[in-house]
Amino acid sequence: MLLAGMTAWTLIYYYFLMKSTRRLFMEKSCKCGGLCAGSFGISLGLVSGIIMMLLAWVSHWWGMGSSLVDQWSTIYKGYESSIQGGFIGLGWGFLEGLIVGWVWASIYNCICCCCKCKRCKCCKGEEIKPMP
Repeated sequence: MLLAGMTAWTLIYYYFLMKSTRRLFMEKSCKCGGLCAGSFGISLGLVSGIIMMLLAWVSHWWGMGSSLVDQWSTIYKGYESSIQGGFIGLGWGFLEGLIVGWVWASIYNCICCCCKCKRCKCCKGEEIKPMP
């Protein structure tokens, strides 16, 4: 229950943080295509969470990957080789993937809009030319 409450407050916090960051970075007059930080974070969180859940279940049923689950259980509280541990891993993986994905996409968007290279369509106002 504590994990679910902590995750809900963390998601609310990151939602408002994403809205303020979008105003800072994405409402410029830049025509560069960027990544939606929220969508990228959620997708990376889902993939990371599902992988952690499946790894815990495979370790529980067949014993493969148990050393990795044991190492991760020292970092992620409640994560273990069991059905319940798999669901806890789903939560931890989602939370970690959400944060990492959001930061990754935000850095990408900042670099993309600050780019002044010759091949950018938005910087020169002309078509992108193929590389020689």
